[in-house]
Amino acid sequence: MPGAAVALLLVAAAYAGWGSGTAPFSVAADVAISVPSAAFVAAIVLQRRWPDFSPWKRLTPKRPVRDGGAAVWLVVVAVLVAIELASYFHGGPRSRYPTISSAEDALFHDRAARAAAWFVWLVVGGFLARR
Repeated sequence: MPGAAVALLLVAAAYAGWGSGTAPFSVAADVAISVPSAAFVAAIVLQRRWPDFSPWKRLTPKRPVRDGGAAVWLVVVAVLVAIELASYFHGGPRSRYPTISSAEDALFHDRAARAAAWFVWLVVGGFLARR
């Protein structure tokens, strides 16, 4: 494994450790989620706009990429966002109308589990941004 990849994994692990310590549904947690999300979106935009300028080397696909794959993911993300927003703005108690975030918070109540989930999220996001 190249040194840069190891360094990125260590940074992701440190960030996951910090992010898992933020209070759920707080400004700090929102910022902790927004920073890598914005970085992933910026990396994808940079790679699409200027493929040779990207700070990350794109992974070469082993098989041809189909053009319709992005549309499927956009639909999945749109459905999840719609469910999240509908549950959030419903106004009822979260126990009756849980958001995806509140269900995730209950699932990963232990800090070690939250740190592991953060780390997986960062690594998968980084992998997808490179594809």
